[in-house]
Amino acid sequence: MKKWIYRILLVVCLCVFGYSAYNLWDIYSQKQQVENETKQLEKSVIKKKDKEEKQVLDPDWSKLKVENEDIVAWIYVPDCDISFPVMQTKDNQFYLNHTVSKEYNDRGSIFLDANANGQFQDDNSIIYGHSVEGGGMFTLLKKYCDEDFFKSHPVFYLLTPDANYKCHVFTFAKTTEDSVFYTTSFGDYRQETLNSMQQMSTYFNELDDIDANYVSLSTCDLEYGFNSNHRFVLTGLMVKTSGDIVLKD
Repeated sequence: MKKWIYRILLVVCLCVFGYSAYNLWDIYSQKQQVENETKQLEKSVIKKKDKEEKQVLDPDWSKLKVENEDIVAWIYVPDCDISFPVMQTKDNQFYLNHTVSKEYNDRGSIFLDANANGQFQDDNSIIYGHSVEGGGMFTLLKKYCDEDFFKSHPVFYLLTPDANYKCHVFTFAKTTEDSVFYTTSFGDYRQETLNSMQQMSTYFNELDDIDANYVSLSTCDLEYGFNSNHRFVLTGLMVKTSGDIVLKD
């Protein structure tokens, strides 16, 4: 009887090990797929400049559009492993689980809300990305939970076919998907909305409101699980820039 019990336990252990190994392989392979596609696109985005050979973001939009006409922007958040194309299509479902090459992948892509103005002319444009096991996508937005990191990283960048923007960080919030940070049109309540965002944020910077548009980066807060409505949201004030956007080493 003991032999049979040991055999059953061995089979159970082997099954658990096999299942765990498969999950690890799946996580790795999906991460590699996204990384390989992004590196391919970076050939049309990252350029070396001057004798110092610094790397700058300077997208060739015609080439990117050949790769996928749904690419509307490029997002770069320093020290967060975030440098990705931003997609937009007719719904918010497709790029939840498809890559830029439209291959199925649970990591999906970074994408602009389907109802947003594709030229980022809304008062607040919402860009979504997953937080995932093993890192990648918008996972490292969680770094902004640390106040020192928030204070030392006051800008991120949004590049579009029409203009490049230096996005001055306004707020970072641990919040939910139905909060004020998802307000896209301020209407006659612009100042009231901005005040509410500031009050409900985890951290905020005092910024002069220059009547420019905002962009918010949204991802899941994995402390509450994959299926919760808890979110991290980083919101920045979009200011056009003509200067080089240099990638940090």
